[in-house]
Formats: sequence, C-alpha cells, structure tokens
Amino acid sequence: MNFTHSGRHGIQAFNLHLNGDQVIPVPITDSDAAYKASQEDRFVPPRNPGQWVAASELLEKYGIVVLCAAPGAGRRTAAVRLLRTATNPPSALFDLDPEWSKPSVRPLPEETATGYILDLSDLPEQPDDRLGTDLVGHGEGLRKKKSFIVILATPTDWYGHWAEPTLPFTVRLESPDARALVAAELRAHHRGDRVAWLEEKAFADIWKANPSARAAWRLADRLILASGPERLQAIVNEFGDWHTEIEDLLSHDRAKVSDAQLLSTRVTVWAGALLHGGLRRSVIKAADGLLSQLGIGRDAANVLVDATTSSRLSAAKIVRDGDRAFHDKNMEGLSAAILRHLWDEFPTQRELLRTWAIGIAADRAIPEEDARQVTSALLKLAVHRHDRAILDGLASDLCGPRRALAVEVLTEAAGDAEFGRYVRDRLRQWMDTRAPSDNKVDLVIEICTGSWGISQPALALTRLGKAAGHKDYGSEAVVQAFQQLTLRRPEHVRKAVDQWLSDAESEQTDEAVRRQTLRAFLALVSSDEGTDLVLNGVATPETRLRLVRAWQNLLSTDAAVKAVERQLSRWQERFQDDHERRQPVLDLLADIFAPPSRRSGLDGLMVTEESAICPFWRDVLERAAYQFWTSEEASTS
Repeated sequence: MNFTHSGRHGIQAFNLHLNGDQVIPVPITDSDAAYKASQEDRFVPPRNPGQWVAASELLEKYGIVVLCAAPGAGRRTAAVRLLRTATNPPSALFDLDPEWSKPSVRPLPEETATGYILDLSDLPEQPDDRLGTDLVGHGEGLRKKKSFIVILATPTDWYGHWAEPTLPFTVRLESPDARALVAAELRAHHRGDRVAWLEEKAFADIWKANPSARAAWRLADRLILASGPERLQAIVNEFGDWHTEIEDLLSHDRAKVSDAQLLSTRVTVWAGALLHGGLRRSVIKAADGLLSQLGIGRDAANVLVDATTSSRLSAAKIVRDGDRAFHDKNMEGLSAAILRHLWDEFPTQRELLRTWAIGIAADRAIPEEDARQVTSALLKLAVHRHDRAILDGLASDLCGPRRALAVEVLTEAAGDAEFGRYVRDRLRQWMDTRAPSDNKVDLVIEICTGSWGISQPALALTRLGKAAGHKDYGSEAVVQAFQQLTLRRPEHVRKAVDQWLSDAESEQTDEAVRRQTLRAFLALVSSDEGTDLVLNGVATPETRLRLVRAWQNLLSTDAAVKAVERQLSRWQERFQDDHERRQPVLDLLADIFAPPSRRSGLDGLMVTEESAICPFWRDVLERAAYQFWTSEEASTS
C-alpha cells in the first residue's frame, strides 16, 4: 500500500510499516527555511569555492555527493541549492527520514527526476562495511533515473574502512562568509538599508572570527528585528553570549565574600536564569533545591539565619516586577546565555544540573506557569547544545499533570530542523522496548495526535501504532488518538492501517506487530469517524478480506473479547435503523461470523436485556449460516 505525499515539487509514493527498515520521504516545500535560503538572489556559497564547484560536478557524475561539515555550517541549505541547480533539476525534493536499525541503501527510494537529502550525522554506531560500496551503486541507479541524493555527514562520523568507497564524491565544506550571509538575509527581508550597519566597529571581532552559518543567521535575525542602530552594541553583546557580563555576575566581589556566599549567589543567578520571569518564591525554591543537592543544609533554621529573599536576589542582580523576578531585561537573551555558560563552564556537573532543573519543572509546588518557563528554557538549551539527555529526562520525569509540559517541549523539538531527527527516533525507540512505562506510552500518544502528528502524519502513525501495542484493547486514549488523526488526516490513517493489516498476514511478521496492528485497528473502528473510514473502503475484495480477518482475529483473542463486544454493540445501535447502511454492514458482519467457529462471539450480543432475541444479530446469524452453507455446497459440487 502506497502513500502519496504531494507538495510544491511534486508527488512521492512510499510504504509505511510498523516494523522493519524503511525511509519516509518528507517534502521540501517553498516554505522550508533552507529552500528560501537557497534562492538565487539569497544563497551565499561556502567559503571554499573550489570545493563548492567540485560538489556540483561530483553530484552530476556520481548521482550522489557527501557534504561533510559540522552541524550548523549550512549543509542542508547547500544540499537544497545543489539539487535545485543541477543540469536537469529534479521536479521534486524530499528529506529522507529513516526508520532503521542501521543505515542501509535497501529502503532508500529511487523515483525518477527526484532529489533526496539524507542526514547521516551523529551515527550511533559504525555502519556495516558495505555501506560505502552500496552508496556508490545507489548513486549510479539514481543517475540513470535523472535523480540525485545528497548525504549530510560530519567529519567525526564519516571516516573508516566503510566510508572509503565514498571518498571520490565526499566534499569538505566550510560555512559561508558570515558577513556576506548576514547581508543577504537583510536584503531578503527587505532590510537592505541596514547592510551599512555591518561596517560598524562593533562588528569587527565578529567578522574576524567568521562564525558558522547558524550563528550568522541568528545575528541576522537580531538585526532584522532591531528597533534601530542604537541597539547594535546590545545585539553584539548578546551575540557573544554576554560572556564578560556573566563572568562578572558570577564572580562579583569574589575577594570580599566567603565561598558559601559566593556559591549562594551563583546558585541564585542560575535559578533566576532557569525561571526568568517566574515568581520570586519559585526562584528561591529552585535555588534552595540546588543548594540542598550540593549538601548545603536548607532546613528551617538554615533558611532563617541566611540572607533574606530580597538580599539574595539583589546579590544575584535579579530585579522584582511585582511578584516576579527577572534578570536584566535590557540584556536580551541574558537568561538563556547564563544557562549555556553554566553548561559550558561546568561540564562535569551536567548530570547534577539536569536532575536539578528537571526536578524543578516536575515539582508540583512550583506553579505550572513557572514550570513551563523551566521546560521552555531547557528546550532552548538542549537544542543549542545538542544535549539529548535533557529531553530524555523531561520525557521520563514529567508525569501526571506535568506530562503536558513534556508533550509541549517534545512536540516543538520534534519539528526542529537539526535536533528533530533525534527526538523522532527516541519516540520510536521508546515504543520498541518490551515494556515502556505507562507515562512514556501516554506521552508518545499525545505527541502523535498533536500539532506534530498533524504536520507529519506518516511519522506519527508508525509511533502511534507501536504505542497501541502497549495499551489495552479498546483503550480510550488510543481510540481518541486515532479519531483525531482520522478527522485531520483520514487518507493517511486509512492507508497506514490497510498496510499494517496486510503486513500482519505475512508469515514473517512477529507477534508484537500483530498485537500492535489488532489494537490499532480496534481503536480505529471504535469511533464513528474511524468506522466510516473503514466501511468506505470495503468495496475492494482484498481490503474487505483483510477487515474480515482482522475482526475474526480479534474475536479469537481472549484479551480483546470484551472490547470487541462493546464495539459491535455500538455498530448495532448505530446501523440497525440506518436504512442506507444497514445491509452492507450486515453483509460484512455475516462474512466475519460465517465460519461456525467464530459464532460463539455472537453469544453475548444475541440476547437483549429483556431476554429477547435481537433482530439485528439474528439477521447476522442467518446470513452467516447461509453464506457458510453456500460456500460448502460450492466446494463439494
């Protein structure tokens, strides 16, 4: 069963399975940031022009090129530009989102006149020795179809015996010139008059350092939004992560205070950064929590002989605004910079700091609005520093009512251009474990039915299907999840479930996939929207047969019987007086109950509460018996 993804560039078909290696193409549309940045009048090539020219030539020659550079160097924008400017530009562009145990060319698509981008950065382990050789052959196959693929890699990953066959088409790229990139972005956003600002002395050290493309785009964003030239020095300071100011804040009057006072001030600075704009008492509670983890007593006596709240906040240069506490509002981005500084300058303490910060978000004594501020700050830190352990901790430790905050954070992270792949992989990996916690399962379900699931239904459905395997048959959470996706993405849901039912009939399919498929199917038909979706597809013989077998398998599964009977009773209530749909539903149910061995499933449905025979199920039984008799007659004649 094929999906079709249509975007600005065309249509792409792909398979979607609950198990096994697969790669899901995600359309690159003209709203994509890298697509916009690759436009003729906006694109700035890498600083090493010879390598850039070579990349274009190698793509034409081999059908494949590996762009090797650190994350943030503008690799993906360069990849989009290469594909768009090929001699015969592909009519459709796609990111490839892999679902595999190890990288392999086997599941990679090979459509005609199509451009693909595959990010193989941050490989969890060394690939098989054949990968490099297989990539050479894959490129040759694509070239014959006037298609291309660009691999994104990092120098720390792309080396070794397995990578040697790819060396002829591997290109080391540098970031574009930072100044030229900022100028191009200003012009693209109709701020060409601000290009002259780049001549200011305040920027001299930045241009000398020539930062990465990611950093240059960040600087351009600040300049685009600036109220006027009077903000330039503050923007430059912020771009430098307020390093000088933070060092002064953490070591102010160091010679005049004791180590205990210095530690208390620093902890308050960090708590204020984590809870920038939070209630004063939340900031103090967070600070006391970290002091306690550091072995500093915070019982009542210790607190009462310590400095007052006002003094502690003042020492940390945190100001009040009503009941709320802020670091200097005039220093934009200071609170986020303080957390980045904390992670960078004390790398051996990151586990302790993660535990502390996530614990604040999980603490029910902290108001939810303040806890949301913590999770938002941690998300920014995790994405900026690629600290995966932060997101893992949020997913594990935010339970009950606070799980909603984890859903918000992971939903946003799943859509991040660079970090999102890791988050999406984690959602799948959690559901692939034998017995994930109920909190993790519910977390994944909620993420899959939220804004990320609506925007990326193919990716969400695989994870939702796996999550269904860890819930009871007829689970209300799973029913609602499939109902929501059916309302917003009905065609994706129909094709996914049809694919799963087809896969479940294969002899190679393991029991876990069959369990996931049956629970997902029952959840789908347990809502009116899902039922309509399924019934509208019974016209084709193959689909009808798969539906019949799915129901029969559910009826023979002891753990599913009660949930199945509830749903069949709902069908009776809904269709028994529906003159248009009663007959087709009766025919489908008759197919399900035609084998005599399946008719025991009618026992709990046949008799009404008044001990009378239900006419609807009597009709089903009669039709089922007649179908079985006629089939037996046909087989013996």
